[in-house]
Amino acid sequence: MDFFQQQDKARRKTGMLALYFILAVLFIVVAVNLAFYFFFKFTEFYPYTPQTWFSDTIWLYVTGATIAVICLGSLFSFIKLAGGGQAVAEMAGGRLVDLSTKDKDERVYINVVEEMSIASGVPMPVLYIMDHEEGINAFVAGYKATEAVMVVTKGALKTLNRDELQGVIGHEFSHILNGDMRINVRLIAILAGILLIGKIGEFLLRGNRRSHYSSSRSSKEGQGALIVLALALLIIGYIGLFFGRLIKAAISRQREYLADASAVQFTRNPGGIAGALFKIRESISGTLLNTSHAEDMSHMCFGETIHVSLSGLLATHPPLDDRINAIDPNFLKIERSKEIIKERKQQTVPQTASGFAGEGGVTTNAAQITESVGNPTPEHVAYAVMLHQAIPIFLLEQIHKPDTAKSVIYALLLSAISDEHKTALLDQYDELNYINEMQKEFSVINDIDKRQRLPLIDLALPSLKMLTRQDKQIFLETVSVIIKADKKFTLFEFVLVTILTQHLNPKAEHIDRTKYFSFKPVIEDIQLILSVLVHCGAQSKENKAVNFQRCMSGFSHKAYSIIDLRQSTPKNIGKSLQRLSALSPMLKKSVIDACADAVIDDSIIMPAEAELLRAVAETLDCPMPPLLPH
Repeated sequence: MDFFQQQDKARRKTGMLALYFILAVLFIVVAVNLAFYFFFKFTEFYPYTPQTWFSDTIWLYVTGATIAVICLGSLFSFIKLAGGGQAVAEMAGGRLVDLSTKDKDERVYINVVEEMSIASGVPMPVLYIMDHEEGINAFVAGYKATEAVMVVTKGALKTLNRDELQGVIGHEFSHILNGDMRINVRLIAILAGILLIGKIGEFLLRGNRRSHYSSSRSSKEGQGALIVLALALLIIGYIGLFFGRLIKAAISRQREYLADASAVQFTRNPGGIAGALFKIRESISGTLLNTSHAEDMSHMCFGETIHVSLSGLLATHPPLDDRINAIDPNFLKIERSKEIIKERKQQTVPQTASGFAGEGGVTTNAAQITESVGNPTPEHVAYAVMLHQAIPIFLLEQIHKPDTAKSVIYALLLSAISDEHKTALLDQYDELNYINEMQKEFSVINDIDKRQRLPLIDLALPSLKMLTRQDKQIFLETVSVIIKADKKFTLFEFVLVTILTQHLNPKAEHIDRTKYFSFKPVIEDIQLILSVLVHCGAQSKENKAVNFQRCMSGFSHKAYSIIDLRQSTPKNIGKSLQRLSALSPMLKKSVIDACADAVIDDSIIMPAEAELLRAVAETLDCPMPPLLPH
């Protein structure tokens, strides 16, 4: 799976979505005009003929009003969902997960997501649970991979074992990495406008029923005609519903096969996701949701949320048997031979049977690093499990609570400065009191492997996002104070500030729009970022210049000089990264490739270099798995 191609396809599919929307609006406009034509024709208002209908301006008013209603309905829904993934999760009735919970099922959920987050390079999603849903289902939502929200049903946590849950979560991470989330959220808003016509018809019908008995006989005929019009609009609403489901089926169905395949590739365990699908197949509740928004979310969930007629045409998901057979053709045969399905043990399914499991390898060159973006292998998952288990339990407990998560970040920064500066800061700032009180416990930070620092930061983000806007500001200001204390600015400090600023600023959930389709407008930004990366290496000054020129040659024939780090500031670097994030996906691929090439030129990738490279990738919304050790 090529992350950049998938992102580019997702961007192009947004255009296809617009085409489907225009066609649906066209059919609805024609249908509404017909409804009003017959309404006027069979009442005493005006007996229009086809010729007079189009020669008069009435059809323009009807068409304009119809388009306005659809656009306003979609606009209102866009505004309602401006909060991104969290807005969708709350709309679905999700409960925010307390990351310090002691509930056994929720702990498994948190641990599996944390491991997959480390493996994929995606910052830890904010987690929700739909407590009142007994079916097995899940979805992710958000406008950016770095701001994702993951929601699972209570039924999934109660019914699935760890491997099956890992398969489902791997499937959902695939949707994050493939750029499906943004399309899915936009689809909810777009279809809201199409369906609004039918809701207006339903409203008119209810209003006429209430007023029917209180009306005079002379108005009964007019009311009868209005009821016919309301029924017509209600029927047109079903036309909108049909087109809405058709659009969702066209957008979603093949993406589900890809996500299933990716889940197997991530985990190298076909039995996990196949087992989850089989339990859905055998479950009474299945994947159906009881929420009133089940129709709205049908295209973004792990399984079908509603019963659909003409499922072959309108279903948003392939049939369960087809999905299971695509993962492992022998799985259903094996399960049918079991006498007690509910008590079955996890089967060891040959990996060669699925055809999905990829061959993983150790990252050795720039091309492999770039290919790993959005494409974690089983080796990355295994490495992530090792990293996750090696993080001290005390720190994991601390990052699961907003207030103490701040202290972990402070402690990470304080561990890199002199005892003199550290003592002065602890005595001076109230924000650091907690560390002052627990200096012994926080001393474990001094002993953690440097490779654990970035995963620890990413896992702390969901808790930090729960802070109030004012607390976030105070937190970022305190981070800045600690960094300035020793009047030095290290690579790790830059990485930390870049990630925290990206995720905790007020515009973090805003959609990053593609603005640049060539390197020319951002060539100076590329020059700056490559200069920073080249300076990280241990080469001589001459070798750095040669390395820089080689990496820049892929973007311009003009000769650019390497920028002295003393001439750049964290603020300038941050602005350059923001501009580069507006490149089209395939151009981002070239930037990531050049950055990786710059870092590994001396064949030695130090932890600080790896952190910086991953921070650059994360800022460009290109999740990069951890670099595997040789």
